[in-house]
Amino acid sequence: MIKLDDIRRHAAARPDAIALVDGPTRLSWAAFADAVDRFAAGLSARLPETRPARAVFLSGPRWELAVALAACATLGIPCTGLDPQEDPSRLEAVLGLLDPCAVFVTAEYRPLLAERTWPARSRALEIALDGPAEGDLGEPAADAAVSEGRARDAGTRPEPPLAPPAEVSTAPDSRPPNAPRPDAPVSCHRLMRTGPSRRLPEPLHGESLRLVPGARGPRIAVRRMAAEGRGLVDLVDEFGFEPGDVHLVAAPLWQSLSLQMAHTLLAVGATVVLDDTQDPETVAVLAAGEGATTAVIAPDVLGRLLAHPAAAMLAHSGRLRCVITPGRHLGRWTVNAAWERLGPVLHLAYGTPEAGLSMILTPEEAQVTRARTGRAVLGTTVAVLDGSGAVLPAGRPGRVAVAGHHVMDGYLDGEDAFVTLDAGTGEQRFFVTDDLGVLDERGRLTLVGRRSGVTRPVRDRAVDAALFRLEADLLNLPCLRDTAVVRVDLPALGVALVVPFIAVAVGREATGYRALRTACARRVPSIPAHVIAVDHIPYSPTGRIRTAELLEAVLPIISLNLQLEQSARQEISA
Repeated sequence: MIKLDDIRRHAAARPDAIALVDGPTRLSWAAFADAVDRFAAGLSARLPETRPARAVFLSGPRWELAVALAACATLGIPCTGLDPQEDPSRLEAVLGLLDPCAVFVTAEYRPLLAERTWPARSRALEIALDGPAEGDLGEPAADAAVSEGRARDAGTRPEPPLAPPAEVSTAPDSRPPNAPRPDAPVSCHRLMRTGPSRRLPEPLHGESLRLVPGARGPRIAVRRMAAEGRGLVDLVDEFGFEPGDVHLVAAPLWQSLSLQMAHTLLAVGATVVLDDTQDPETVAVLAAGEGATTAVIAPDVLGRLLAHPAAAMLAHSGRLRCVITPGRHLGRWTVNAAWERLGPVLHLAYGTPEAGLSMILTPEEAQVTRARTGRAVLGTTVAVLDGSGAVLPAGRPGRVAVAGHHVMDGYLDGEDAFVTLDAGTGEQRFFVTDDLGVLDERGRLTLVGRRSGVTRPVRDRAVDAALFRLEADLLNLPCLRDTAVVRVDLPALGVALVVPFIAVAVGREATGYRALRTACARRVPSIPAHVIAVDHIPYSPTGRIRTAELLEAVLPIISLNLQLEQSARQEISA
């Protein structure tokens, strides 16, 4: 996230310009600088003596989180976002790996921490991001130069009353430095009552940590900040970001693409608008009302937005020029509906926490290119490797490797996933991903398979490749809004495919059903397919399908259908 020195630079140039918008709260660059200064001073005074100092957050997008992240960046404290829908045991494993000394959390997610333990738990500072916590009630809230006094939506999330800058107390907080963790969390507003620092301590670290989702257990990607400036320049050049932009964040900031883009837009001095509702109508009204020019939108939110009548107001506003979303599982309906309802703005992104934003598919390219295709973003080199690690020529499928300024330096546990190669531009250090792909002569990469998610003893490469091609075929069907292909091995079904789909319109389910059954029989005839119409396919904000949640919803329906079919056959035979 952007550091205090950069915030002060923007505040000096445009003190009254708006940096952050969160519901009725409008934070100018001058107020943002003051809030981060005070928060960093208060946080530094309370941090325990143990090192390394790391922090985590469990929160949706909100201005208090942006202040906290900026304060952590200023102090050099890596602050890692956690997925609140993560399995509890996996969440505890992540906390054990990171061993945070500070936790930023909202009341909604605080129960997730109640039963979690990690080595520094007894000393960890817990900071409430959503208003006064127990023990802070009745005290004036901090710096509310934060609110520019332009609350426009009486129905938005209530915030503590904010005092003008002149009324903010500059007296130091009475709580002693390095005190033990209190039973109740400290309010972030209490931290922002700390007197502004005369001189902040030297940063403790120069790295960022990102949680890597996957089936092999939690891993943490480590990235030193030395290449951060060059990475920001590449993104600005790629998308043409400028201070006049208004950027909408409609994806949680623990998602690496969302945080990366918010950081980039703040770095150029643009306004960042935060949405924590995940409601399509709210997103549309907010984007149109604030005059959003760019946005990062989570895939499930984007799907519901495109199906909502309110999406029309974004096209009519004429301001929106760039919407970025993870595109691994998005198909033809999404591309076509976005063009029709938003205009030529949708950019499908491919990236990982290890490699950052690696590839992009522009709106024009998406009209003529199959799903899961894209070109490398500026500052990034993509290569395809064979089984021995050699670079393959165009047209040959292999394992995807990525080099560039956005790529991590390594894993926290020391696992090495890098090779040094010459892909035509001199020797570079490439991160070798778990994805399989093929490059064409124009340098466009198409994903053709994946290595992760299937254990080696049960891996069948021919079937894996067929399933991936099947999913690609289905994503390009114009009669479907969305679909997924999940291979299961369950007592009730045996080895089978579960293929949920969302029809392009109500009453069109029969067309989708026939198209999917035909495609499954053509691509994977050896595995029975259970095709079922659904209203919703759950995605994580990273673009991954939440398989467990999906199966929990559809398996009872499939079991009932099988029972009805069996009863019908018995009646016929009788």
